[in-house]
Amino acid sequence: MVERGLVLEGGGLRGQYTAGVLDAFLDAGLLFPYVIGVSAGSSIGCSFISRQRGRNLEIIEKYRNDPRYLSWRNFLTTGSLFGMDFLFGEIPRSLVPFDFTTFEGSPSRFVTVCTDCGTGRAVYYEKDADHLLALRASAALPFLSRKVLFDGRELLDGAIADAIPLTRAVSEGYARNVVVLTRPAGYRKKEEAPFLARFVYGDRPALVTALGTLVARYNEQMELVEAEEERGSVLAIRPSRDLGISRTEKSVAKLRALYELGLEDGEKAAAGLAAEGLTAERPAAAAPVAE
Repeated sequence: MVERGLVLEGGGLRGQYTAGVLDAFLDAGLLFPYVIGVSAGSSIGCSFISRQRGRNLEIIEKYRNDPRYLSWRNFLTTGSLFGMDFLFGEIPRSLVPFDFTTFEGSPSRFVTVCTDCGTGRAVYYEKDADHLLALRASAALPFLSRKVLFDGRELLDGAIADAIPLTRAVSEGYARNVVVLTRPAGYRKKEEAPFLARFVYGDRPALVTALGTLVARYNEQMELVEAEEERGSVLAIRPSRDLGISRTEKSVAKLRALYELGLEDGEKAAAGLAAEGLTAERPAAAAPVAE
């Protein structure tokens, strides 16, 4: 059996593509020994670890246009565009319950990437009983969210420090990896003006530096993924069509289409992965999804 790690990029609501891919993997009964996610990739990936097919889509279809989920009202009242208490409190604990027992008991390692505002470096958190706080920190977008206090640190979006943590997966012993991306082939970030980072985070110089080098490091990571894909050590799964979805997409219909594209692309990849011996269980039963 080939041991592959699973690396999940973030991307805000573009993560519905990842949700579709992972549901296709659940349908095929795939189980990875090591899963590492960033921001939305981690938030969505936790439902893969808890084996809850359809959960991420259900959340979007029920709550994307609820102002508690995402709104400028949230930003004005709490300092965060996304409703963090709603997303990481009410939803998993009552509205669309998260299976903490299966999550914590999974044989898979599950790692969430955050950025330490004091050092500008990535911090990697393994799954445990406090993992919702790590997920919350990893999803805290710079400029649009308050810093999250956890583990004695001020934390923000893991994508600032390590947007596509392939190198981390390799360093953990996984020379072969599946990397799920939320941008189409050939995508590169464009440089942004550094003034806002200095204005907002001037008291955290290491964070300002990390934000200033984010674009260059992201593009280098994308080049590494492409190079390893060519070598055969990486299976990269990315949107086969560009649906033009933003990270704060409002249209539930567009997000459903993105999910279905992920399901389609994931199904194509799953057969080959199952043949490698990653199938460790019967395929997951489909969870009911709100119409």
